[in-house]
Amino acid sequence: MEIAADNIDKLLNIEMRRSGMPRGKKWVLYEVAREVSLEPLVLAAARLLVRPPSDIAIVTGAAVPGHMPVGENDGPFGAVVLASVLTRIGHNVTIYTDPDPLPPIEMLAERAGLAIDVLPLTLGDIEQQKKIAEKHGLFVAIERLGGNRHGILYGVTGVSRSAHRANVDTIFATATRLGKPTLSIGDGGNEIGFGKVHAELERRLPAHTMASVTPCGGGVFSVVPTDVLAVGSSSNLGAYGVVAAIALLKRDASLCHAP
Repeated sequence: MEIAADNIDKLLNIEMRRSGMPRGKKWVLYEVAREVSLEPLVLAAARLLVRPPSDIAIVTGAAVPGHMPVGENDGPFGAVVLASVLTRIGHNVTIYTDPDPLPPIEMLAERAGLAIDVLPLTLGDIEQQKKIAEKHGLFVAIERLGGNRHGILYGVTGVSRSAHRANVDTIFATATRLGKPTLSIGDGGNEIGFGKVHAELERRLPAHTMASVTPCGGGVFSVVPTDVLAVGSSSNLGAYGVVAAIALLKRDASLCHAP
């Protein structure tokens, strides 16, 4: 099983980037995350998720006003696919996102035949985040930015996203404080979860920190850790890989995602 999961990890991290996006760091992101994991990343994620029925929160969505007004497609697809599998193995799943990406994610869930709640996050509402952390038993971030050393959200090119995207660091920090398990799936180093390897990312990828571009000087890499960090060339692919590992653990190929 470890060999199969290791191969999935490696397939997920073949770099594919469109023009204008930073290149040459995907494999390093994977290596750094793998170095602190006792087993393949997707297998560690699957083991966290294959448990007695639980109340699981998935946080996703990445809208950019004027460019991607209802959000990029990376994140929501993976969230819905993962939610579908989690419900099939007995979990109750709620997806949280910002108001703008919410309608498309609701439609994706409906198209997938999922009867789950897709709920809005309120910008700057720390009390809401604490309540979310108290309500659920396990937390998953998929393509969800985490604050840098100054608590600011940045895209990989060094552009701040804090003005229009809820910073959900408090959800994961509170969950950790309460002893609740956390998982992140990311692809850029700036998402929740990469705080687990923040120092090593800065050491190994100095040119990709974008510290000279970010006005605060803190760079783009997130300082928010999670118990398990899974990495993919895209976060959707990472989620599909985790689903494949769940199928391995459950010995049920029907759980795998198919186009």
